[in-house]
Amino acid sequence: MSQSVYELMALAARYAFAALMVLIVLRAWRLTIVDSRRAQTLRRLSPETGLSGELIVLEGDGQARRGMRYPVIREGMIGSSRGADVRVRNGSVRRRHAWFQLTPEGLEVRAHAGAPMRDRRGRPVREILLRDGGVFSVGRVRLMLVLSEGGGEEAEDAFDGDDAFDGDELFDVDEFE
Repeated sequence: MSQSVYELMALAARYAFAALMVLIVLRAWRLTIVDSRRAQTLRRLSPETGLSGELIVLEGDGQARRGMRYPVIREGMIGSSRGADVRVRNGSVRRRHAWFQLTPEGLEVRAHAGAPMRDRRGRPVREILLRDGGVFSVGRVRLMLVLSEGGGEEAEDAFDGDDAFDGDELFDVDEFE
């Protein structure tokens, strides 16, 4: 192969890889914007969607860190996919991990297709009924349910992600076990 053909191929490969990197960055940016708009819409419509409380991460790793808060509507899905109503980003959480529904007795959570779910004592369960302060695990992430009373102003406060979580602020978790 002649020197000029080699230089031309090397130059073309260099620009192809640069274009590929730009494409990756643009797609990631686009997904971030879409997720942000979805979250803004949910915040704006929270009184109408029937916000019922939030799930707080008690133990987690990766992107699901201790203290993170996830808003919970009246019914939906817990999973790691972007389409999940409660998106828990952790390698141990399946795309569709569990379904939940608010009932007069509390929040019913059912595991989806054999997904690992545990009660507060660590026993495997397929279905669990949670009341305010109830603790359960999806994958390796331990969550606590905090129910809110009604909507309106409290619903807007539930979306405030700037609050730092301190276990002493709410109550003693051992009190519910």
